[in-house]
Amino acid sequence: MYHKALALNVSLGYKEGMANTYTNLGKVYGICGDLAQAEAMYKKSLALNEALGRKKGMASAYGNLRNIYGIRGDLDQAVAMHKKALVLFQEVGATAGK
Repeated sequence: MYHKALALNVSLGYKEGMANTYTNLGKVYGICGDLAQAEAMYKKSLALNEALGRKKGMASAYGNLRNIYGIRGDLDQAVAMHKKALVLFQEVGATAGK
């Protein structure tokens, strides 16, 4: 269903929808244990959110990437992603993860 949603968002040129769908796909791949695909989806979401200037979306992407790197045991990358997420969440007045 997410792949269908993505195709619709692409056909409409709706980048915010594409970013959200990539995030959802990343979550599904992560749950299935396909961390490489999850990481790829989160990075696509991040790139779209950056292009749109959506700080909350960027922060969410960094937080999701933090989780992937943490699961892999790459703690340096996990901490780096957490710091990026935290700065952006603070800029938009949100708490990390909300």
